[in-house]
Amino acid sequence: MKILHLDDEPDFLDLTAQFLEREDERFDVRTATNGTDGLAILRAEDIDCIVSDYDMPVMDGLEFLAAVRQEYPDLPFILFTGKGSEEIASEAITAGVTEYIQKEYGTDQYAILANRITNLVERYRAVRTIDRSYRAMKTASEGISLIDPDGTFSYVNPAFADLFGYEQDEMTGEHWTILYHDNEADRLENDILPAVKENDYWSGETVRLMKGGDRLVTNHRLAHADDGVIVCTARDITSERTQLPEQSTQFDVLIDSMDDHAFFTLDHEGYVTRWNDGARRFTGYDVEEVLGAHVSMFFGESDSANGLPEHLLDTAKTEGTVSHEGWQVRQDGTRCWTDMTLSASFDESGALRGYGIILKEADEQQIPQ
Repeated sequence: MKILHLDDEPDFLDLTAQFLEREDERFDVRTATNGTDGLAILRAEDIDCIVSDYDMPVMDGLEFLAAVRQEYPDLPFILFTGKGSEEIASEAITAGVTEYIQKEYGTDQYAILANRITNLVERYRAVRTIDRSYRAMKTASEGISLIDPDGTFSYVNPAFADLFGYEQDEMTGEHWTILYHDNEADRLENDILPAVKENDYWSGETVRLMKGGDRLVTNHRLAHADDGVIVCTARDITSERTQLPEQSTQFDVLIDSMDDHAFFTLDHEGYVTRWNDGARRFTGYDVEEVLGAHVSMFFGESDSANGLPEHLLDTAKTEGTVSHEGWQVRQDGTRCWTDMTLSASFDESGALRGYGIILKEADEQQIPQ
C-alpha cells in the first residue's frame, strides 16, 4: 500500500513513516512538505492513500484536497491535523475528504491511523476492481450477466440483453427463468445449478428462449462466485450451426459418409444443437429447420403425447444410453421405422451436458392402420 504523507514538518514526517511502516509491513510511505511536491509525487506514482496536514504554507490541506479531487475524485484522503475545529471539519467534508483525524500525543494515534488507512485502501481497491470489471463487461462483445442468489438478474451487459432481444433494464431484476419454458427451467435448476454450486463451474451448449419466443443455440457458461452470485456468459452460435465449416474433422467426414445413418446432438433439455449432413439426408430437414427444435418433432403424435421422447431422455440421463425402435417422422411427413441410440454426455463433475443421437433405418415394419 503506497501512502503519500504531506506535512510541513520533516521530523514529524519521518517519525510517522517509521511508525506506519512498523504497524503494517505492506505500507510504503512517500513524503512531501508542500502541496506542489505532493501533486508531483501523486502524478508520478500509483498512490493508494493520502494523509495530509491542514496548516501548511502556500497551499493548506483543504486547498491540496481540492487540487487532488480534480484529478483523483475517489482516492482515499485523510486529513490528519493538529489544528482542528468544527469549521475545518465541515469544510473538509464538503470538499470530499474521506477521513478526518485529530493529531494527538503518544504513539497510539499511529495504530489508529494505520488501521484507517488499511480499511480505506482495501475498500478503495475493491470498488476500483468492481468498477473495472463492470467497464470490461459493458464493452465485452460476449453476453455477460450476474444472477443473485434469489435467481434474479442483478446485471446484464448490453451484449447479453441484445442477444435475447431485451433492453438492459427489462432484464435487471427479472428471474433467469424468463429465458426458459417452465419444464426447461426445471431441468436447469435440477441438473445444472447444483453442479455449479458444488463445482463452481459448468459449460455447454444450450437452446435459449428469446423475448419474442424464438430460440437460439448458445455457448453457455456458468461460474459460481464466493458471495453466491452466478456469472453467466452466453454467445450465439446459431449461425455456426447453420453454415458448413470450411474444414471438417475426421469424425465429421466419417459421420457424413454414413449414408444410412443420421447423427445429431441435443442440449441438456432435448433441443437440437448440432445437425450433420447425414441427418439432413436421412430426415429431409435442413439445419435451419431443426436447430433449436425439440427432439419430439421427429416422433409421431401418439408417441409425443405419451411422453416417449422425455422418457428416452430421462432413461439416457440415468443409464447413460438407451436404444429404441419405432416410427420417426421425416420432413415430408412420411414415416420410417428406425433404430435410435440416444447417449447422454456428462462433464467431469457429473453434470449433464447434453445428448447424442444416432438414427438408422431398421427392418421394415408394417405401418399400423
